Amino acid sequence: MGNIIEFEKKSKDVKAQKDEALRQRKIRLLRAVFQCTRCNLKCAKCGSQVNMSEGGSDVATPYPFCDNCREEYIEYKNRLSGKPELDFYWYNDEWMRVWETWLEHQKSLDEYRKSKEFLKLLNEFKEV
Repeated sequence: MGNIIEFEKKSKDVKAQKDEALRQRKIRLLRAVFQCTRCNLKCAKCGSQVNMSEGGSDVATPYPFCDNCREEYIEYKNRLSGKPELDFYWYNDEWMRVWETWLEHQKSLDEYRKSKEFLKLLNEFKEV
């Protein structure tokens, strides 16, 4: 009979360890999503610190950018509309593709954060 009790206790311990590992994994995901991808104090594209004291430009941007990435984003948008302002040879087709895919990635992250599964995960930690 003693072996049965030990087995049951061991089973509960293993389950508790697995539950804690899952909880820690959820916490890492939430931390990565909110600290790494949506920090308003760093540039969303390059990760450098954003200068919050300066107003930047009059052009609204969908994400917080440093001065350099803001200028590039504005140039990217201008080129999309057919009116480039700068004549920099390095703003080529591949550069346009980098911006296009980066913006697609950001849109996917935004959609993920709005998904019912992610919101369910958030609610689990709101209750704690």
